[in-house]
Amino acid sequence: MKKLFLLATLFAIAPAAWGQPDFEPTGKTVADLHAVRSDETVISAQGDFNKDGVKDLVIALDGYYSGDNFAFYFGQKDGGYQLFRSYDTSMYGQKTGITVTDAGVVRIQCDADEGSDIFLFRWEGGDFRLIGGKEDRHKSEADYDISYNYLTGKMIRTDGKGKSRKSQTLDMPKQPKILFGWIPLEYSALGYLVETPEMEEDPLSPDDMLAWGIFRVMQANEMLFWHFCDWENPYRNPRRGEEAPTVWNADDEHMAPGSYNAWSSLSIEKLTDGSYSIYLTESYYDRSYEALFNEDMSNIDEVMEEHETPEEISRSCWIFKDAQFIPQEVPQEEGSADQIPVAE
Repeated sequence: MKKLFLLATLFAIAPAAWGQPDFEPTGKTVADLHAVRSDETVISAQGDFNKDGVKDLVIALDGYYSGDNFAFYFGQKDGGYQLFRSYDTSMYGQKTGITVTDAGVVRIQCDADEGSDIFLFRWEGGDFRLIGGKEDRHKSEADYDISYNYLTGKMIRTDGKGKSRKSQTLDMPKQPKILFGWIPLEYSALGYLVETPEMEEDPLSPDDMLAWGIFRVMQANEMLFWHFCDWENPYRNPRRGEEAPTVWNADDEHMAPGSYNAWSSLSIEKLTDGSYSIYLTESYYDRSYEALFNEDMSNIDEVMEEHETPEEISRSCWIFKDAQFIPQEVPQEEGSADQIPVAE
């Protein structure tokens, strides 16, 4: 597991044995740029991302880690590499393959249940943009694949193999510009990006998609309490308010008699500089004492008095910028996203 921003009393995980992978800012070999640990598999690929005639480098880590697991480097004329950016990116499974096409497109293939997920990123406008990909499930009983092209706005679904193979081309809704690190590398979390108008009565706007993407990243990185981490549940997705078109809110609660109550509230606001401010409140109330109640509830007052526990509240703030969550000081008073301090 990666980052876990949860209530410490019950949910704290202390991966003391896991190290923070460090990507060096410069170096001439993969070994120079990252010291390999015994529980890591380092995957790398070379190619000319920015078309300057010099080979560039991408490095990914497979294994159990805490921290950044992807890094892009640009090649220098002296034969070395300069770090562009490293990322803490969620990937499905433990087998990842990376290649770079002759056109400089980074192709990432991740194992998935009964198939694989493929993502294509291209250097464009000073960053790595998602331009397409594929959800391949031909190893499953469903036997299909869906190819996405974010540049043309088309998706092609192919069912079956051989003579029974059938394909259809569908239009995708207008897409936002998705950059590396803004999405988990697993298509099961990205259905909102490829829903067609025929499949969705009220399709998301590009701004909605970006806000949902941030939410997906928080889920994938386990920055939210587990009951908030089911991205297939439409009732937990951020919703945009009519009176605040640049603010998205989501909330959820979980009540388990004899166990605990939990509640989460998330607010995501798009700022004028294109970054996002995020405000998260989580509360936890221990109800395990209820197991001590008599069947006729005759001892309820006695148990309640002896085991009264206060509600525990956790608040966190971030600025999401350049595919990174930058921690911010939590406001003294609970409030809306517009009270969150903005990173300079």
